[in-house]
Amino acid sequence: MAYLRKKGKNYFATFYYRGQRIEKACHTNQYAVADKIRKELEAQIANNSFKMETIQQTKALLLTDFTDEYLIYSNTNKAKKSADSDRFSLRNLLEAFGNVPLDSLTPQKMEQFKSEMVKKYSSTSVNIMIRHLKAAFNKALDWKYVDHNPLKKVKLIPIPEEDAPFMSIEDVTKLRATMRNGLYRDFIETSLYTGMRVSEIRNMKWDDIDFVNKKIRVRNTESFSTKSKRSRTIPLHPNLEQILMLRSHVDHSPFVFVTKDTKLVDITTANHAYKRYCKLAQLDERFHFHTLRHTFASHMAMSGVSLYFIQKILGHASIETTARIYAHLQPEPLLSAVKGLPY
Repeated sequence: MAYLRKKGKNYFATFYYRGQRIEKACHTNQYAVADKIRKELEAQIANNSFKMETIQQTKALLLTDFTDEYLIYSNTNKAKKSADSDRFSLRNLLEAFGNVPLDSLTPQKMEQFKSEMVKKYSSTSVNIMIRHLKAAFNKALDWKYVDHNPLKKVKLIPIPEEDAPFMSIEDVTKLRATMRNGLYRDFIETSLYTGMRVSEIRNMKWDDIDFVNKKIRVRNTESFSTKSKRSRTIPLHPNLEQILMLRSHVDHSPFVFVTKDTKLVDITTANHAYKRYCKLAQLDERFHFHTLRHTFASHMAMSGVSLYFIQKILGHASIETTARIYAHLQPEPLLSAVKGLPY
């Protein structure tokens, strides 16, 4: 089957013949005329009258050219973190294969690529790379640059379930004993009481807090997007309500957490502040800011809160993600479920 694609002012017909990708200039900017040429090509191929010498074959699209075009698309349509992952993944693909034709990358080569990447990066990082490259090739399919996705059947690397480190009640008490009152203490407390991601807390506005109905809304805005691209609502804990009520009299900004010069809190600085407090409290060196989110969810799970509600509060895209990380912390409900069998 031939496909039409407009380049500049004119249409080109792209098709595959004996395993080769061929592009024929239609020399027209009128779709009807170009479509007639496309149908003639399909008819010639079908009745074996097509002659290769009649086509001025263009060079196959190279990986660097596709990378440049896809990254423009990525930067325009994706969040910065996701676009950065696209760039990282495609850079590794280029380093592995060089500037080869895009359609020369086969499933076998992509399996080799996966094997090589595992030698350099963690399994989690390689899986992220595979997911982003798979999305890139799906877009190449949409753009008619390839006729198949070489990563379609490439499986992610199985990763053993590991307990996400979280803080005990004693750890939280020690942490609070080291923290000074002020911006970063309030920032950390917000994570402990909501399980919000650091970027979500950073971009939280006063309009997102409903003190009357005791709720915080995590939502997408023109300048910020949640990881799942979905809005959600989190109950406002009474202790956090008091913290935020005091803060509302400190700053004059639509955002809740701003520095003295009214700039949004820097995520790296917030993490450094948390790590510094952990060090003073002599806590586990593995703890980082995301540990606060795990702490919130882990203690809810241990308190018997259903995984469904934990998923909704955390904003996980699927219940499977929540269950994989926190289900083991609910031994009693699981035991009760088994005991409830009627036989």
